[in-house]
Amino acid sequence: MALQSTTTSTTVSVTSDSSSATVSNPFITVRIDLPRATYGIIDTKTSDILLADAALGEALSQGDEVKLVATTDVQDALGRGKKLEFSVRLRSLWRHFPTRTESNPPIARLFTFTLYEDRPALILGFGMTLPQYFSMRLMGAAPLRTGRLFNGRPIQDLRTLNGSAGADPTFVAAEALRESLNSLMLTGVVEGRRRSAVWGGLIGRDFAAVATLKEGQISLSCEDPIGRLVDSGETYHAADQFYLDLHTAEPFEALEAYGWAMRLANNAKPGVYDFPVLCGWSVGNISKLPNINNSAKLVEELDHANRVGLTKYTKVAVRLEPDKYHNDTEQGWWDDDHMRRFGHLVAPYDTIAKWSKTLQERNGVPYIYMQLGMPSDDYARAFPQHMLFNDASQVDRQHPNPKLVEQHRKHPHHQPFVTYDYTDNDFARHFVQAWKKLATDGIRGVKIDYPETAWRPEGGFDDRKTSTTSAYRRAFELMREGMGPDGLIDERNLGESNRPCLDVTAGVIDTQRTWADSNKFVPEMVSISGLRWYKNRSVFNYYSDTKAVHNLPTGVLQSLVTMNLLTSGRLDLATSFSLFDPEITHAVSRTYPHYQEPITARPLDAFTGVKHPQVYDLKLTEDWHQLAFFNTGDAPTTVSTGLSGERVDKNIGLDSKSEYHAYEFWTNRYLGKFPGTGRIEYRLDPLHCAMISLHRVQQNPQVISSDRHVLQGWVELSGVKWNPREKTLAGSARVIAGEPLNFVIARNGVDLATAEAARGKISLAAHADHRELVLMTIVSDVTDDVPWTLKAR
Repeated sequence: MALQSTTTSTTVSVTSDSSSATVSNPFITVRIDLPRATYGIIDTKTSDILLADAALGEALSQGDEVKLVATTDVQDALGRGKKLEFSVRLRSLWRHFPTRTESNPPIARLFTFTLYEDRPALILGFGMTLPQYFSMRLMGAAPLRTGRLFNGRPIQDLRTLNGSAGADPTFVAAEALRESLNSLMLTGVVEGRRRSAVWGGLIGRDFAAVATLKEGQISLSCEDPIGRLVDSGETYHAADQFYLDLHTAEPFEALEAYGWAMRLANNAKPGVYDFPVLCGWSVGNISKLPNINNSAKLVEELDHANRVGLTKYTKVAVRLEPDKYHNDTEQGWWDDDHMRRFGHLVAPYDTIAKWSKTLQERNGVPYIYMQLGMPSDDYARAFPQHMLFNDASQVDRQHPNPKLVEQHRKHPHHQPFVTYDYTDNDFARHFVQAWKKLATDGIRGVKIDYPETAWRPEGGFDDRKTSTTSAYRRAFELMREGMGPDGLIDERNLGESNRPCLDVTAGVIDTQRTWADSNKFVPEMVSISGLRWYKNRSVFNYYSDTKAVHNLPTGVLQSLVTMNLLTSGRLDLATSFSLFDPEITHAVSRTYPHYQEPITARPLDAFTGVKHPQVYDLKLTEDWHQLAFFNTGDAPTTVSTGLSGERVDKNIGLDSKSEYHAYEFWTNRYLGKFPGTGRIEYRLDPLHCAMISLHRVQQNPQVISSDRHVLQGWVELSGVKWNPREKTLAGSARVIAGEPLNFVIARNGVDLATAEAARGKISLAAHADHRELVLMTIVSDVTDDVPWTLKAR
């Protein structure tokens, strides 16, 4: 009779015997067939098969055996649950070792399954244990080598979305064959019912996650060019983990749960870029304006920002880019002396400390730039022990390919023959010390350029156990140590030189760039980050390089700043502040301050077959949504959405039994009161957008819009509440000095009698669009939070 054991942790239960193991929570049940090294997943309530014949690791050979070796309680960032650890003992290899004994265990793959009380996702892990006198580099693992999705049943209306990073294209495809780094998502209809799947990396440390789909079979694995060294006698449990959710049917919910799990598991808290960033390099090199890439010119730029009034609304960051490439540069030294030598620090701001102090005194945020793996020639010669393989002898080597000679001369270190070893302890100390000094001198953020140069598939690391992936992440971890927890770190991850774009810097950096050098505004730039909404602002901020905001039609300028706010985490500028006119200043200022919440807008039409989504929904509360329509085509068109209904069908999913006020920001126009069963549509020219505030109709007066910010009251209003006993609507408003702040109030059948403000002046007037609307205006001589009260009759 087989030995059986059962353990229970509230809602997660584990049952096992010598041939099988089962772990279950209220969402899914996972059954593992130990002799076959396979498993399946079913819906706990309905017993529907979600995954069948899933293979655990590589195929078994004769003599190999799979055992459940441990069941443990877990309580971590994802909650409470149970973890099962399996050992796949490769006895077919063990017989070749003459020193084998029962006390010296055979080579074994390790796999872990973790199921949490309140999550439908299965979390997968892996590792390895080796006998004495034998070491090896683990090149990867496959906790899900292959498995039949939904038991092989046909999937109709199939759509997949890749979980790309950096500048890798993000797009939805109707394809049954797909592979992606990081993750994949699938949604479709199985036997008349919506089904979705999300599978990919949760934590990346030593390896890069790979997700694949092939005709209904899915796989989940990881790999690295040189692998992770596992020493003799060592039991290695990888920090890397995978995420597998086949239960959550609604695709937006499924991806948002995945993104939030990534945030929690990696302790990711990307900083809010509550200011625009002017790039000193882009103004001259991309926008072809005068060169401003030195400390004195950038102070002048800040003076222009103050003059045009932008700093009434937001601080402004200016980024100095010491971007010299040829021969001797600032890189590796990162000090005042070298930045002076190459003309980036100039009098009277000839130190970073002087420059930073001046910027901070003038509403500025000091920002700087570095090249991650492109050392100055003289630094490499002085410190060869800081380089890979402890060798700088090839610093003058020329590229043998004649086709690359010109590129090589232009960027002689772009894929350098000599580069830093971020696992070298002495270099790590120097690196952290240099960047701590820059942070102490006032630097708030750093753009990390050419991060691909730190992806070293040839190895050569001082830390013999490290992998290419972990060494890459190590560079950013050292930068975080230098910049401190409040520093802002940008990863310009463009995948150059065929390097992978990965999510492995989650929890370390704040921003990933998604586009090559460009000051243009095109639909693809919006889509590439818009289709990563579930990771944007929660795990990373995304941005598509600098933008020129001058010489744009009014509607395109409004779209640029609106869609940037909704689908990106920051605004980078390639336009000198000297070119800001009142229209540009007004448009940019309508997006500041940035909202603080780690959420972003859903692309509601993403799975309807469009190339670029045109309908974005930012859910602020259950009763308040900000809806953006964006014409991504070449001709005027009408964009629309349903208020209620399934989101996957381009609906917002609001309450069909309620009514909603709709107010458009840029035209300052009331669109009407819509039933929950209704549709909103808007006619737009190419590259134009509409920003519509949707509020569930209440039984009392309510604010439905503001002209201060595109979120129409979310950032400038606080504490708004209706007091039914006093018949008052009261709150506080952030008022800019000398600028009337206008709020639109829907009376909802209630007569308003008086308005009072604690400071400044307040007035009420009828709204031109509808007799049920009232315009409330507050004016203050100083920028201040002004409490206000409206009293009903």
